[in-house]
Amino acid sequence: MIDFHTDTVYQLVMNNSSETLCRNSYAVDAERMIKGGVKAVCFALFTPEENDLGLTRWQMLSRLHDRFVRDVENSNGLLRQASSSKEIENNISSAVLTVEDIGPFGGDMEHLKLLKEWRVRIASLIWNNENVYAYPNSRDDAIMSKGLKKKGHEAVEALAEMDIIIDVSHLNDGGFYDIYEKGVKMIATHSNSRSICNHTRNITDDMAVKIAERGGIIGLNVCPIFLYPYPADMEMGRCESRISDMVRHIMHLYNVAGEDVIAIGSDLDGTEGCLELGSVLDYGRLYAPLKAAGLKERQLEKFYYGNGLRVLE
Repeated sequence: MIDFHTDTVYQLVMNNSSETLCRNSYAVDAERMIKGGVKAVCFALFTPEENDLGLTRWQMLSRLHDRFVRDVENSNGLLRQASSSKEIENNISSAVLTVEDIGPFGGDMEHLKLLKEWRVRIASLIWNNENVYAYPNSRDDAIMSKGLKKKGHEAVEALAEMDIIIDVSHLNDGGFYDIYEKGVKMIATHSNSRSICNHTRNITDDMAVKIAERGGIIGLNVCPIFLYPYPADMEMGRCESRISDMVRHIMHLYNVAGEDVIAIGSDLDGTEGCLELGSVLDYGRLYAPLKAAGLKERQLEKFYYGNGLRVLE
């Protein structure tokens, strides 16, 4: 198994936790990865516009990175940073570093080169707030249709030159198509199908096909509101994230864009609700339902790890 998006580092830092990426009370840690046969997890560095720690976004990003490095270095080999499929295959359990929203870099292309030094493999231009690079997904059609900003075009080219894969989750539709036209590798680390659940965070069928054309993947997100159209005023904690809905999304993406596009980007430790797939020990619970839905053994292997290894080559 390769999971393309988790927010465990953010939880550890924001809660000033003495726990680690090796063992913690959240959803993802190295001990459970090994127990569950999980080869790699993408740990995102996420910096919201504001935080309760009184840090600037750059300070927050640096603290998250320092925490990631410290926990990996102190894991006694249980967890090793990896930036390629070869490293993942050679490790017991791998930590792939990603950045969710490069906003803290403020449009400075020279500073952005630090991501290469950190061995970041995947990065998104944006989260849910407009920044110097792009516009976020939105219910406002005018915002949804806007293209990348000048700095966004520059950032995509700079990231591609550093062999950092562009993540389009959270991006608006106009920005998505601008990136597609550049011909770079693009993935949606933690997004579902908009045809099954009409949320602007999800991927349209045409986008799914275009991600497949660029050799990318779409990682299944277990967040309830991206799986099922719950009422907007319903409390997230009451929303259910059901395996049956996950299977519907995966099979739809498979039927629309093919077997090479399906993957997992759980968003564990970054979402709320009643989660049937609530930790790294639960990934196997998708196997039998997906097989019953029609996926063959070879296609299940691609979903669980084959597509991930190919993308990270």
